Amino acid sequence: MNPPSLRSSTILSDVEITGTLTFTGELSFDGQLHGGDIIGEVLIIGPKAKINGNIQAASLVLHGTVQGDVLVTGRCELKGSASLVGSLTTNRLAMDEGATLIGKAEITPDAKHRTAQQKPR
Repeated sequence: MNPPSLRSSTILSDVEITGTLTFTGELSFDGQLHGGDIIGEVLIIGPKAKINGNIQAASLVLHGTVQGDVLVTGRCELKGSASLVGSLTTNRLAMDEGATLIGKAEITPDAKHRTAQQKPR
């Protein structure tokens, strides 16, 4: 059995979730989420994903659409197909040409010190 930090899970585009999703390890999410949050370690949001809620992760790669506030304590990558409407707080940001960010962005080393209890503003 792999250590929890190496576990990998996938949620495909035909899955719709209402509520909060919490995970450990790595999650590839390409579905839909409404009325909740995604909280975990390494999160990869696929190009078909539509998230209406907040995200808290140690690392994020965003290809899809997020409407909500995002807190990433490590590296956040917004790929060319990414669309984020809401606030972003992260330690490091990489943003490809074509990515959309509508809202406030705060890039600060203090993002590492936020706890899971503290939601992004």
